[in-house]
Amino acid sequence: MRRVLILLLLSFPFCVAQAQSSGRPETFGGSLPDRWLLGAEVYLWGASVGGESRSGDNIDIGFDELVKDLEMGFMGTLAASRNEWTVFADMIYLNVSDDIRQTVRFRGDLFRVGADIDLEGFVSTLGGAYRFYQSDSTRLNLTLGARYLDLDVDVTGRVDRFGRFRISRSGSVWDGVIGLRGKTDLDDRWYLTYYADVGGGDSDSTWQALAAVNYRCYRYDIVGGYRYLKWNFDRSPYFDDLDLSGFFAGVKFSF
Repeated sequence: MRRVLILLLLSFPFCVAQAQSSGRPETFGGSLPDRWLLGAEVYLWGASVGGESRSGDNIDIGFDELVKDLEMGFMGTLAASRNEWTVFADMIYLNVSDDIRQTVRFRGDLFRVGADIDLEGFVSTLGGAYRFYQSDSTRLNLTLGARYLDLDVDVTGRVDRFGRFRISRSGSVWDGVIGLRGKTDLDDRWYLTYYADVGGGDSDSTWQALAAVNYRCYRYDIVGGYRYLKWNFDRSPYFDDLDLSGFFAGVKFSF
């Protein structure tokens, strides 16, 4: 994480020296009408995992714990645009672990419970976008698509006087989502991007919100912002709701 942040900070002076004004082709409604433009974004997301378990316990895994227990992670976005049309895929992969140690009361007796939880998850939002509004400074896109969440949960633990136990489950949900993605220029180099969607399907509901500040360089843009992603479940054996949230920083480019 430190290396990525240091790289971004070191690249900023060079980016300022090489920055260019707006007007170059961009994905999500800013492409040329006669050819497809491909774009990609790679970023570090300081995500925390939160929510509530089916038993009513709060889930709270901070970013420091997430990085400490992270086995593998990937986050990125791919997009292809032509004129006012765009197709895109946003992907997140995390493999993390956490441990729970607490005392519970059952029928008047106290029991010491300990459990190790391994959580492997893949999230992808796939869809298309149509630019329906454009002015000198602002561009708005209507998005329509689907969000896929796949979770593998493995719980091993021990309860005093009862011994060890293990529970392993996996499941996935598909949800249709509709949203709005926009961009507003502040000047020739600085601009804002924002995105929100909401939907449902296999889960009771899901929604997402994102806002970012962007700086144009010669061949790439530096991006920093905040992202929140949440699900509410009605049939999950483990979670009533689950959310990922935190600040992110990265770069995006077109080719």
